[in-house]
Amino acid sequence: MPRNLEHIILSGYASTESYTSPSTGRDRVTPIGRNRNTHGNALRNQLQMAEMAFRQNTDMDFVYLEFISEKDCLLAFDSFEDGRSGDHRFVSSKLEKVIIDGQEHERYRACVFLNTNGISKFLRKIEAYLDPEKDSDSGNPRNTKLLNNIANIQQATLASFWQEDEIDFPGLDEEVWWEVWLRRDNSQNDIREDEEMINMLLDNVIVVAERRLLFPEHIVRMIRGTARELSTTLLYTDKLAELRKPKEAADFFTGLNNDDANDWVEDLRNRTIDRTTDDSVIICLLDTGVNRGHSLLQGFIPEDNMDSVNPEWGNADTHPHGHGTPMAGIALYGDLTDLLQDNSNIEIFHRLESIKLIHPNNPHQPELYGAVTEEAIARAIILNPTNKRVLAMAVTATDGRDKGKPSSWSSSVDKIAFGEEGTTDDKSLFCVSSGNTVIFNISEYPQKNFEESIHDPAQAFNALTIGSFTQKTVIDQGQFNGATPLVPAGGMSPSNSTSVMWENNWALKPELVMEGGNYGIHNGGIIDPDSLRVLSVGKNFRTEPLSSFGDTSGATALASRYAAMLTSQYPTLWPETIKGLLVHSADWTNEMLGNRAIQELNNTEQIRLLRTFGYGVPDFQKAVRSANNSLTFIAQESLSPFILDDGTVKTNQMHLHSLPWPTDVLTGLFDSEVTLTATLCYFIEPNPGNKQYSKSYYYQSHGLRFKMIDSGETIEHFRERVNREARLEDQNGSYSGESWIIGNKVRDKGSVHKDIWKGTAADLATRNKVAIYPVNGWWRTRKKLLRYNSQVRYSLILSIESPDNTVDLYNPVLNQIDILI
Repeated sequence: MPRNLEHIILSGYASTESYTSPSTGRDRVTPIGRNRNTHGNALRNQLQMAEMAFRQNTDMDFVYLEFISEKDCLLAFDSFEDGRSGDHRFVSSKLEKVIIDGQEHERYRACVFLNTNGISKFLRKIEAYLDPEKDSDSGNPRNTKLLNNIANIQQATLASFWQEDEIDFPGLDEEVWWEVWLRRDNSQNDIREDEEMINMLLDNVIVVAERRLLFPEHIVRMIRGTARELSTTLLYTDKLAELRKPKEAADFFTGLNNDDANDWVEDLRNRTIDRTTDDSVIICLLDTGVNRGHSLLQGFIPEDNMDSVNPEWGNADTHPHGHGTPMAGIALYGDLTDLLQDNSNIEIFHRLESIKLIHPNNPHQPELYGAVTEEAIARAIILNPTNKRVLAMAVTATDGRDKGKPSSWSSSVDKIAFGEEGTTDDKSLFCVSSGNTVIFNISEYPQKNFEESIHDPAQAFNALTIGSFTQKTVIDQGQFNGATPLVPAGGMSPSNSTSVMWENNWALKPELVMEGGNYGIHNGGIIDPDSLRVLSVGKNFRTEPLSSFGDTSGATALASRYAAMLTSQYPTLWPETIKGLLVHSADWTNEMLGNRAIQELNNTEQIRLLRTFGYGVPDFQKAVRSANNSLTFIAQESLSPFILDDGTVKTNQMHLHSLPWPTDVLTGLFDSEVTLTATLCYFIEPNPGNKQYSKSYYYQSHGLRFKMIDSGETIEHFRERVNREARLEDQNGSYSGESWIIGNKVRDKGSVHKDIWKGTAADLATRNKVAIYPVNGWWRTRKKLLRYNSQVRYSLILSIESPDNTVDLYNPVLNQIDILI
């Protein structure tokens, strides 16, 4: 369902979500009603006709068939898989939009492999469905869930395997490169299961690239040929799973001559629409300066938006290879690799500032970086005193020896983000690079990444710390014959640093990961081709209009762009909320999860996941928009966590949020599985002068936590339960009603806390009360500092998501409340 609805911003409630035990294995497939005789006979005839049609051109003992669902109905995909004998196998699926009677609907297609035995088994399922004597104890036909939602069965064609929703299937005689995904049976050992098939293609004079990628269930190859050629060769192998269009790699553009590169740049400039105004959101780059003369930058970073902490340095990019300039390009446009190939217009709503923080030939003393950073921010505010801004810094210390403990620099970052004395209008979202791990040989990855601690100042609680992952795996085999990527798609970038080695008291860092590039393996060594890096503008733009970039610096620029775009869409949202929304929208790739679900990981595995990838890769569409079946609430509130009572500082206020829940809709969905995601985000005031900050609550001013009402629990009991838990941060326990997938023992670190719940809609319908309550910090333990009367802000973000695209959760909530959007 399209995400085209603005999130619901609540005022006077306190948003959160129900708190329920996750249910496992809930069946999402609801069979529609059928006349068994009519439907069963039709399916039997279709199966036989489809089998005959596929076998017209082959004498193989197997077929590929396509099972098509009724409109807006799920197929029982798991039932297509025969896990014991492998006689039939679920190959791939596609979700397509179709127009029926003028209305848009969704329809699923399942491509299924069946050998001779598999066909016989499927026919027997249909016969059992037709036989009343084999009905279940409840009187339903056998195999109803599998068969009732199938509208049609037909032979599979090569196009059945095409997985590109927005790209047309190539013409029949158009010679192109294909990304071919092949079934892999042995996921433990690297045996060349695809060798026989590759030899067959080569015998048919079809070009096959040397490199390949191995995933747990797939081998990926690059093949060049026409659809007609592959329809008579590749289609009749038993290993075909998917076809995709290969990504154009960045080295295509960096390898162009100057005139050709300028043509691409000029085309992009002509397609770029400047939507900025004097009060637009600004990304403030704290870096090596920017060469703003590049045609893609000039209009978005005026000369008046540039400064330096040392006027003698000038404002230009003085990094030998360029750093601030490519940062600027990515902060504006993202990865140019994709944009240059597009032909659509691009709208930009934010501008840039550049405050030169360092000069390679005139470095600051490391212990002064905090002061230099504060001065840089002060200069930016003088340049544009009223604009909202996102701070972006990819300058870090050379190592991570702090291992999570606050430093002067990280404390300055926390202070800048929190604002002077925590006043309302001067808080800032600060995106900070986690710092790079440098890999010199293959054997160092990934162990060195786990051992390389996130670099100072990225341990700052309030910072949005950005690490790196990669989806880039394409290497030019003409230049590097036989080269393969070091990291599979979706895995940890070689540059990523982690907090795996930190003590458990400290914040979970990084919070997010973005594209940071990959390395290749060639002749036993590491290579760094442009195709495995992000593409941006070049520092020396007259001779090098385009340049590869990457690592955690490029990832940080990408994240700051998301933050600025989100702020432009929602100018009333606080920096805490923008940070929370990005974290809230994130998810882990299958590679990060080891091809398991997050709920299958134990606590130790979850902690390692979070200290390596944070909460994963942000999804901007989820961050910026809701959908009818995916509703997001946002509550921005303030409370006073502590109070001085008879000479003793005590906990003071908690918030109880009674939410405008879509109760009737959820109740109607009954046992359908839904997902609830909750994110609580706030900024702390740092106190690095306290020598006891080896415990995090001595460094942070306060902490906040959330809990949800349990099923059948009274409000009074819930309030009692939560109030008894306002305690020292390290006194966590397991309490009734807390059944999140991650859980409080793992998530309650730092100042952003996210968790996920999965269960039935009926359970969720009963849980519309959420409590926000304080835990200890130095505002309470350091009475003499007189901060116990301070107020704190927080953002609570809750999403309810149903996989059923016909469900409307959004409008029933609008009908209940007066909203501010």
